[in-house]
Amino acid sequence: MILMMIITNLTCYQNLDQAYLKLLSGNYCTGEIAEWQMMHRPPSGEFGKRIASEAESAKSSLMTEKIGELALEELYSRSDPDTYRFEVTPRWIPGSLANTPSEQLISVTLVGNIERYTVFDVAYSERGQKRNVQIQMAVEIERLMPVAGRRIMNGDKIYENDITMNWISVPYERGQLVSAGDYLEGKTSRRTMSVGQPFRYADLSSELIIEAGDIVRLIFEQAGIQIEMTVEARQSGAQDEEIHFYSHETRKRYAGRVIGPGVAQWTKTL
Repeated sequence: MILMMIITNLTCYQNLDQAYLKLLSGNYCTGEIAEWQMMHRPPSGEFGKRIASEAESAKSSLMTEKIGELALEELYSRSDPDTYRFEVTPRWIPGSLANTPSEQLISVTLVGNIERYTVFDVAYSERGQKRNVQIQMAVEIERLMPVAGRRIMNGDKIYENDITMNWISVPYERGQLVSAGDYLEGKTSRRTMSVGQPFRYADLSSELIIEAGDIVRLIFEQAGIQIEMTVEARQSGAQDEEIHFYSHETRKRYAGRVIGPGVAQWTKTL
């Protein structure tokens, strides 16, 4: 009867489960909960186990949330927030750390490079002692990068109005993507690109001096002997680029390095 009267007076809670869960997590809203704690033992049996488990989960989620917040702060402190965006989710956190009260968390420090699965060093206090443990967080990375503002065909020259900036997911980017829009102006695309597609350095070339379909002199040089053959370019190419050619006379395909307008040096027979 006394228990029911006290719980009834706790207007901020709707039932015993919620009241006791708030009690265990330390988030009670009136002094009557503290009085109830002194007057009654925790519930026993399956009900008591469930309540204790929920309270432990609440404590764990508070620590995990705080670790995530500090991990994000650490990532942004090492990157330009105007060009990078991050989202982190726990991948592995020791249970002993997850169940520690969040107010005992001291710091979260990045270990190594920012990867798809990134390691952080977590410092926290336990019984008056500072402790360190490493955790792993899954990191989603987005970067503001230049992308194709229109469909760009193979061989098209890229102009300023062909480029737009957009957020791109770059989990495995290792420097292959172009990050500066002004680098692209005047370059030629070596493949067809869809709207919104980021640019790769490998897909760009400087001004083309041989166009696909051009008739080209292909020069063979071997053991002091030089032979020239007339071939058709099957790809466009800039100075010093290797592209493919076809000979209607021999009906064979060749690879050659562009050495000048309409001239290429044979490198191999395909």
